[in-house]
Amino acid sequence: MQLSRIVAATDESDAGRQAVWTALELASRTGACVYVMHAMPLDGHGFAPALEQLKRWVQSDLPSLDPMPRMTYSLACGLPGIEIGRFAEEVCADLVVVGRKPRTRMARLLVGDTADAVARRSRLPSLFVPPRHAPPRHVLVAVDGSERGMAVLKAADGFARQIGAELGALTVEPVHAGEPAHLAMATPATRSTQVQSRALGTLAPEVEVRRGNAAEQILLAAHERSPEVLVLGCHRGGPAGVIEAGSTARQVLHAAPCAVLTVPL
Repeated sequence: MQLSRIVAATDESDAGRQAVWTALELASRTGACVYVMHAMPLDGHGFAPALEQLKRWVQSDLPSLDPMPRMTYSLACGLPGIEIGRFAEEVCADLVVVGRKPRTRMARLLVGDTADAVARRSRLPSLFVPPRHAPPRHVLVAVDGSERGMAVLKAADGFARQIGAELGALTVEPVHAGEPAHLAMATPATRSTQVQSRALGTLAPEVEVRRGNAAEQILLAAHERSPEVLVLGCHRGGPAGVIEAGSTARQVLHAAPCAVLTVPL
């Protein structure tokens, strides 16, 4: 993952401001340009005033960074969950940063959830940041032994190297019915062995092996190890709003105590 163009999707909310701050922080470390964008209603009335308002709002509370990254401002007309990914592809972005707002299950069903919509649709790596997100110094990646899983490990390694962060890795083995717990823990699984061997050339030479439900174990590791960023592979698609029926990444995204970087599979 080479960070040269970062899209910060924002609105006039704390979550939107956090997305801009995080994008600028990453850009200051990597020399990337930041594209600040906002999706507005389809009618598009007052396009020019809205753009000026966006600039004033962002520039009223910029973080103190040296050097200050290059910034451009853009508006898109339409639904944020669709337009964010579309805009990011148009500008050939390497990363999309979106603020993560706390939503109940009912709120997601009634009013939607932009972060979930972006995760389901994005063809680009997307970083979802919670309020008061700290600058990333520790990154934790969850992988499996598949080729797609190795692509996630590679992306996490590249991300951590560019921003100067430490990288940890874990893999979760399923629990098989009737398998004695002592035997399961004592016998190395082929997948875990493959993950460990592939991780040797990365910043995470040691891979933690856990057993159980993938989403539950990843969240438990995030609480115990306290990374600022958790990296996951994410399958596109799935029903809108119904997180429980979605991928492991979507389940973790809404419950993680830290920022979540999804890598499309």
